[in-house]
Amino acid sequence: MEPTLSDHVRRVKDRMNGGRNVLTGLNNISAYPIEGTKPDMEQVTLHPPLPDDKFYVATDERDPEALKVISDAGAIFFSDLITIEDRRTFGWPLMITDVQGIVEQGVLMHSAYFYGHALSSLAGAIMNMRGARGADPRTVLLD
Repeated sequence: MEPTLSDHVRRVKDRMNGGRNVLTGLNNISAYPIEGTKPDMEQVTLHPPLPDDKFYVATDERDPEALKVISDAGAIFFSDLITIEDRRTFGWPLMITDVQGIVEQGVLMHSAYFYGHALSSLAGAIMNMRGARGADPRTVLLD
């Protein structure tokens, strides 16, 4: 979406800062108009992220230099969260990117705020899952 990776990371951080502001001002929770869905009240029981908190990035980027730029900006990745104990417990399937993708969907579905690209099928799936669980529509931004 931006001409350089640094510009794109700045854009993401800007959107995440906007998300933190949304979460800070979130008082009356609403849900998407999906039959049988009730607002997820957990959204107002947890503290919003702080300005310098790390943020989770689900990406298929594999270039080590690009990942370092993103990480240096405050991002954490799947590989940062999975421990050797997790790898022992769940075994080789955690090495398969399709399995990682499913785990990441669960993380993103339950995140306080989600920002994604409007042309991404993953972002659309996450938005649908968040809607089904009762996430407030203001806690999602698709660009």
